[in-house]
Amino acid sequence: MRAKDGAESLPVPCASMKPKSGFNPQLENCLGSIPAEIERVVLAFSGGVDSCVLLHLLKSYPRRFKTQLWHVNHGLQDIADEMEAFCKSVADRYELDIEVSHLNLDPETANLESEARKARYALFEQALTPGDCLLTAHHADDQVETFLLNILRGSGSAGLRGIAYRRPIGRSLLLRPLLDVSRVEISAYALAHQIEWYDDPSNLSDRFNRNYLRHQVIPKIKNRWPGYLESIRSVIAIQVETQQALDELGAQDYHHVRYQNEQESSDLLCRKTLHQLTPPRQKNLIRYWLKKYHCASLPQSRLNELVRQLNSRADSMPVVSGSGYEIRIYNQCLYIVSQESRVPLHETYDFDISTKLKISEIGLELERRSIFQHLRQKDSGQSIKLKFRLNNNDSNPDIHRLKRLFQKHKIPPWKRSLTPQVYLDDELAGLWY
Repeated sequence: MRAKDGAESLPVPCASMKPKSGFNPQLENCLGSIPAEIERVVLAFSGGVDSCVLLHLLKSYPRRFKTQLWHVNHGLQDIADEMEAFCKSVADRYELDIEVSHLNLDPETANLESEARKARYALFEQALTPGDCLLTAHHADDQVETFLLNILRGSGSAGLRGIAYRRPIGRSLLLRPLLDVSRVEISAYALAHQIEWYDDPSNLSDRFNRNYLRHQVIPKIKNRWPGYLESIRSVIAIQVETQQALDELGAQDYHHVRYQNEQESSDLLCRKTLHQLTPPRQKNLIRYWLKKYHCASLPQSRLNELVRQLNSRADSMPVVSGSGYEIRIYNQCLYIVSQESRVPLHETYDFDISTKLKISEIGLELERRSIFQHLRQKDSGQSIKLKFRLNNNDSNPDIHRLKRLFQKHKIPPWKRSLTPQVYLDDELAGLWY
């Protein structure tokens, strides 16, 4: 029964209640994959039929969990507050705690579905702790829609794996126990158990690509190929195995190609060794490298251009932009460079002989003696100044010496503006790096 009429109350199951027989065994036993060490289950709760069925299964399950609901109000619809109120009422009836988060996204945002999803998972990742397990109610039809969307977006092997059944999320675990259960089976279960839910009216709008596939495309596929669901499951299973093999190959290549630099937060890739691989393995390794450091994969066109430049010219210095990062080359190594906002620095910082120098913008805190130890010079009471290269000043009398110092100490060009120049008695003495 639906929530809109509110005519009948939600039955609250007790531990002795069991799902009625005759349903998909994967539905009846879907919670058996929750690891034994999990102490608290957090259910992402929209109030729709899928999450309401998962809640019913969770409360009917013989194993007892500390359970919390989490509803995200996106603020995108007039009835968003009504949906939130329904979710709170369900939590009250089940005598469960519920966390409610408000995102208030701009409905005109490009890729709204994607941005909303990212915002939700960012909330979950920050709040969940070890011993928690996040459950979402994605099902087999969601999997098909995601698979088709990824095909139409031009995704590679990783995208064709569809939605992961389980994956880490921050310090916790994300599980999707209904992923092998169809929407029809979930709805049948809800009706058989008289479960109340709330229909989100945005699911009817073909403005969103997922809804367009659901209402306009998939019914025609189903009519022509009734076994499409199982066929797509088979393709996804093959892609999971394929991606695992590619990841294993990427790990082997990474072991040989990586270059460790203690000044960098991520390992570099040695261009000379990378050049020994075939272009397909080069691309696979770069994808593996980006994934290892939690960077979004490059679009295929940019990845192709990067590999083309690497293989065609030994002196090429491509800068390829990804989502929030760039891949740059310096000293024949590939770097992942974070696209950070400009740091507000002064050009000169005077060092008081009796105090520490602290530049919080770059996390720098120095004592006088450490500077002289670094420079391997004797402290004779010299004045100390730290300077920064905030612009390319050709009139700087030290410009040529600075250039040699940057090259000697292999400071990449994009780091030079944040590398302190140490002046003793107004004479350039070296760099702090």
